Parts: sequence; structure tokens; C-alpha cells
Amino acid sequence: MNDNQHILPAPQQIPIAYITTAAALGNCIAQLKQAKAIAFDLEFDRDHYTYGFNLCLMQIASDMHCYLIDPQADLDIRETFSLLEDPAILKVVHSSTEDMRLLHSLKCYPKNLCDTEAYAKLLNYERISLGAMIQQLFGIELDKKMQKVNWVLRPLKPQQMEYAANDVLYLLQMKTELERQGAGKGLLPFFEEENEQLSTTIYDMGSRDNFLKKSDLLYASPYQQYVLNGMFCYRDNLAMQQNKPAHYIMNEDTLRGLAANKISRAEWQDLKGLHPLLKSREGEQQVFEQLEKLKTEAHDKNLSHKRKRINRSAEDFQEEREKRDMLKATLFKPIQDELALQYGEHAMRFIFSTAMVNTILQGEMKIGEMKTAYRQMLVMAAAKKLGVSLSAYE
Repeated sequence: MNDNQHILPAPQQIPIAYITTAAALGNCIAQLKQAKAIAFDLEFDRDHYTYGFNLCLMQIASDMHCYLIDPQADLDIRETFSLLEDPAILKVVHSSTEDMRLLHSLKCYPKNLCDTEAYAKLLNYERISLGAMIQQLFGIELDKKMQKVNWVLRPLKPQQMEYAANDVLYLLQMKTELERQGAGKGLLPFFEEENEQLSTTIYDMGSRDNFLKKSDLLYASPYQQYVLNGMFCYRDNLAMQQNKPAHYIMNEDTLRGLAANKISRAEWQDLKGLHPLLKSREGEQQVFEQLEKLKTEAHDKNLSHKRKRINRSAEDFQEEREKRDMLKATLFKPIQDELALQYGEHAMRFIFSTAMVNTILQGEMKIGEMKTAYRQMLVMAAAKKLGVSLSAYE
């Protein structure tokens, strides 16, 4: 047994309860409110089997209990929100971005959070999935076959419940062990900053009435943008009505082909990837009527057919790219190398990734605008040690 495996987790001794009634939920919350720390995770479907972002199961565990709370049962999941928002109770999660995004969309804003994935990254672990961390820390290999199952379907299989419970049963002990390792490397202040950042970040689901990509906004004419986005909205509305992901209704290539007049009615019935609703003659008629309606509206709004003029030549783009590459190589790569030497290659990618460097070089962010103060401090300290000036990017 290596040093990382000195903790002996005992999830087998923690009772697991499947919560499907209001009375059971009330008892569950009462028990969990007595805990100083809990772990939680969500199973959800995001435009995979159904339309939108849907909570399918909530798992919450203390060091004494584990509850699998079913939002599809006869209960009000909002009763859990006061527990998750209680700042007196520590909440441990792993890879929490999408869970937070979903909870925020439900108007639940958890407080006092700790994400063990951030801990693992700062500790320079290469494999940071939950299953990989449990295996590396405790020598236990979990069955992950249920990871891609349809969590919308009921009843849940016993294997699904076991999988869901394992997502939270190890997290409290994982936090303890990673903090022990972090203390040995002087990383606890960094952990605290990451926790504070997680606990105060508010996620926006974004609008479902603007589906245009950056390239569409840059290169498509106002007329093309209006028609294309209108067709995306039309597809989204059909998807909502059918409770299916939008790509089940019509794939994006087909939608873009329609908006660009590259698909005719004569070809429609031979296209692949169309929902049966659109394969019907009535559905076909509605699609092309919608397309013509959008074109008429765009025309009536006097939207231009001219694409935005790009004032820079290909040579200018090439010159800019070469300048950025030079700056990356001479200014930022040495700083990344220094951080990798101090904290490890994988930790460096978390602290100061190439994506961050590109964002800074493109003028979209300053070093002083990086999410956490410790990252700013580490980058500037490395630059000072190397004699590199970052004054233009502070």
C-alpha cells in the first residue's frame, strides 16, 4: 500500500436510502442539517435524451447517511435548497461546474463549497476524474458502466443506485486526504481561494433565442444572421414541444443548409437525421413556410445581404499570429515552464493554461483579471524571477 492509500474509507457501512416521498425527504433533510459537512452530486440530462437541462437525481451524503433523492417522485426538490445554501454546512463536490449551472437555473445557490477536482489539479494529478481519484487515493476501482445511461428513465436499476451513491460516498474522505497532501506542499491558501471563487460564482444559462456562433457574427451578413437564427429558434421550439434534444429534430448541417438555400424541397425526403414530424408532408410544408417567412421578415427589415468587411488582409492576420507566437515563446512559455518546475506540469495547466495566455494576448483579459489572486501572484512572481516584464498585460 502506498502513502496515498493510508486512509481506509468505509462507504459500505453508510446506509443508502432512496427518497421518493415527502415524509422521507423531510426526515432526510433533518438528518443532514445536523452534519458539519456533506457531499453532493447530481445526475442530469442536458439535451441528450430530453429537451433542455433536467435534474434526474440528487445524491447527498454525510459521514453517517447517504440519500438518493428522486426529483421525479412525489416530492418538492426545492426543500433541499435551504440545506445546500446553508453557509454553516460545508458542501464537498467534484467537478461541479455543470451541477452549479443546473442548480443556479433552479434558483438554488449553494454556499460554502469545496471542489476536490480543483484540489487534485493543484496537486498535479494527471488523472482527475472521480473514479480515477478514488482508485489513486484509496486503491478502489469503481464500476463506471452506468455513467452514460439514461437517467430520465424509471425505475432506476440497482446498478444505477450503486453508481450514484459512489459519486458522493468517498468525497468527504477524499477532501481530508487531499488537504493533508496540500498542507505538505503549502497549497491550502490556494485551495481556500478556489473554494471562495466557486462559492461566489453565479452561472448564467444564457439565452435560448440567440444560437449564432462567433463565426456567424463575424462573417455572415445581417440578413443571413436573421434567417439562420430564426431557423435555430424554430428548431428549438419544435424540440421543446416534442421534449427531444434539438439535434433529434434536425441536425445543424441540415438547418444551415436550409438557411443558405442549399437544400430544396425536392431533396427533403431523402435527407437523413430528420424527426418523423418533419418527414411528414405537413411538417415539410411548415419548415419551408417558416424559412420563407424569415426571409420576408429580413427583407422587410431592410437587412443587408453584404457581409461584414474584414479590413485586415491575410498577410495582416499572419503577421499578428506570428507576433502572438513570438510573445508566447519569449514571454509566457518561460513563465509556464517555471510554474511547471515549481508545481508540476498538470498544476501549471490549471494555474496558467495556454488558453489563458491566448486570451491575454488577444486583449480579452488582463493578468489582474484572472479569477483568483493566487494565480495572479504566481504568474507575476515567476515573471519577476525570470526577469520578464508583463507590464503590458497587467
